[in-house]
Amino acid sequence: MHQTLRWHRVGVEENLAALRDGLARKAAALPDGREQALTARWLSSVEEILRQIGSVRLVVMPAVERDLGFSIENDEIFLLALFQPSTKNLFSEINAHFRDGRCALSPTALAEMARLPEAAETLAWIGDAALKIGVLPQIWSPRLADAGLLSERRKAYESNVNMARLCDRWGLYEHRVHFDPPVEKGDCDHVKGTLVEAVLGIVFLQCGLKGVARAARLLAPR
Repeated sequence: MHQTLRWHRVGVEENLAALRDGLARKAAALPDGREQALTARWLSSVEEILRQIGSVRLVVMPAVERDLGFSIENDEIFLLALFQPSTKNLFSEINAHFRDGRCALSPTALAEMARLPEAAETLAWIGDAALKIGVLPQIWSPRLADAGLLSERRKAYESNVNMARLCDRWGLYEHRVHFDPPVEKGDCDHVKGTLVEAVLGIVFLQCGLKGVARAARLLAPR
């Protein structure tokens, strides 16, 4: 991991497990009614996130690590990369409801969980910026006359359609952590591209530009 660019560990899975157990106890103790139904809905959503995370660990991480040729040192940061904005409301709602501290997680911890999609977005822009330089060995030509072609070659690597291909190979979109409604197939390429960029952000933080340059080979346009 980059020596200076680090995040403090959040404890995502530990927080989710504690939240699940706390909500389960509350749901069991409440009489039938609006609050019990609300608590049960939150419990179901937390359980779904834990299921999605389990699938990421089982299916996605091994596929990504196999292609990259190394193990991801910080597995939590990989999980963060797959959190979508649609998860924010869950933790914000729970935080607002339990402002008196009657929740298994503190208000600070719940607020931090609500901001996980922002970490994913940050990883994506790091990956986007790193790819612009990291792709150079793949597109470079020693002929000065080809200098004007570098931008077009770079765009071919960076296009959402191209990155969606790698996203599909890794299963990032199908295993993202989300509560998004179904979308048309052609409308999800931007999300797929952003997911790949987030993974490249992790590669940069762990291996620097040399690692991104090696990973860029996986994006060679067909």
